[in-house]
Amino acid sequence: KVFEGCSLAYELAYAKGLTPFLRLAAQSGAARWADGVGMLAEQAAQAFAWWRGVRPPTAAVIEQLRVPLA
Repeated sequence: KVFEGCSLAYELAYAKGLTPFLRLAAQSGAARWADGVGMLAEQAAQAFAWWRGVRPPTAAVIEQLRVPLA
């Protein structure tokens, strides 16, 4: 098993649900898996901060974008 003993499989891409990578991780023994939604929101917030001088909160955005991965 590719992910046997793996504590986290992190998908850098973001999609609505399990990507093929996350599906493989889930089926192959990864203890946890996560999608790239958090990274997307955090990168956008940081870019906004660089341009506007204020960093917007991200928790609500991440929660709204997140879909169940199970």
